[in-house]
Amino acid sequence: MLTTFEINENFRNLRWSADDIERFRNYARYRDLYRSNFSKPFANVLRKIRQRYPMSNTTAQSLIEVNLFKALTDFYKFLITNNDFEINVSAGAAKDWAKINADNNFLTVIKEVCIDNSRFGDALFKVAYVNNEVKIFSVCPDCWFPVFNNGNLNDLAGHILFYDIVKDGKYYKHIEKIHKGFVENEIWEVSNNRLLCPVPDVEAFGVKPVDDFSDMWDDFVLFPVKNTAESDTYYGESDYKACESIIEEIMLTVSQNSKIINRHANPKLAGSIENTEMDPATGERHFPNSDFITIGRDGAKPEYITADLQADAIKSHIDILMQFFYMLSKTPPQAYGLDIDSNMSGESLKQIFVSALAKVDDIRTVSLNNAILKTVRCALAFSGHKNVDVEIVWGE
Repeated sequence: MLTTFEINENFRNLRWSADDIERFRNYARYRDLYRSNFSKPFANVLRKIRQRYPMSNTTAQSLIEVNLFKALTDFYKFLITNNDFEINVSAGAAKDWAKINADNNFLTVIKEVCIDNSRFGDALFKVAYVNNEVKIFSVCPDCWFPVFNNGNLNDLAGHILFYDIVKDGKYYKHIEKIHKGFVENEIWEVSNNRLLCPVPDVEAFGVKPVDDFSDMWDDFVLFPVKNTAESDTYYGESDYKACESIIEEIMLTVSQNSKIINRHANPKLAGSIENTEMDPATGERHFPNSDFITIGRDGAKPEYITADLQADAIKSHIDILMQFFYMLSKTPPQAYGLDIDSNMSGESLKQIFVSALAKVDDIRTVSLNNAILKTVRCALAFSGHKNVDVEIVWGE
């Protein structure tokens, strides 16, 4: 937790608090899960699989990537934004907002925020005023440090954003200190993962030392969105946290059963040696085009050796795991296109999606609605429209 905007020794050495280190590690883990990069977050699982089935073996087992994480995040993104979503502003500002909206493709920015909010638990809108143009974009929270007065989570002093910059082959850090009504910009040289010294001329990097916009907007220009949060933490909780172990078990179960099925995909024949043919070139007896196991000389009829795969037991186990996933993720099977009746009424769908809709309403009420309102008002303030009435219509 940061309680000051000053760059102290820990900050210069890029040493974060234990809470921030854990937060950034989780962000990296959740990003990998969303992108199907399972080798890092499930490294222990993969190692155990490969110890049991070595890669030098032709039957080596790998983890089958059933990416329910991305499916879960995309579902909530669609549920929040894919409807009759509208932003209405005062008549005098409508023309300017239409231009800002189009120039920034604002709905796409909202979708990006929804993705970050689901996978990370936190998401950020940011507004900038550059060359007399309003810019609205999303910021990944892995460069974000909120600053609190006296360490009080209810007394936000501002935000610090921490960017990497490469200029003329050298590495720098752009530190953006966001206060109410102004932003301080610092550029620091970096060496051996440490901040060396501030660059005296930040304007060479295209930024002002102090960007004072208090005459147009006297609040922050960064607007966080939080997923479900607890009272003793400022940060939201990722949708992945509750169901990660279940999805891991689903992937392991599917992988193991796939191995069993593949192993028996080419059944062997068993019979007596009289059923085989002599190969005159090698002098060996074989059964044409098949793996054959001899079981004596009694003239037994050849039969396929088949495995009892217990298909019903496998299906039942996977169904149980999926039920846990639906409960923990607050999504029904219909969220993924399963078990959909073409005759379902809107009321029926609402009943099926009641948990998911309640979660979406909670996200909107807690932070998303307010963050969008402030983002739009800030953007319009930079266009000369102060205290504009803004209304968000979410649709059905």
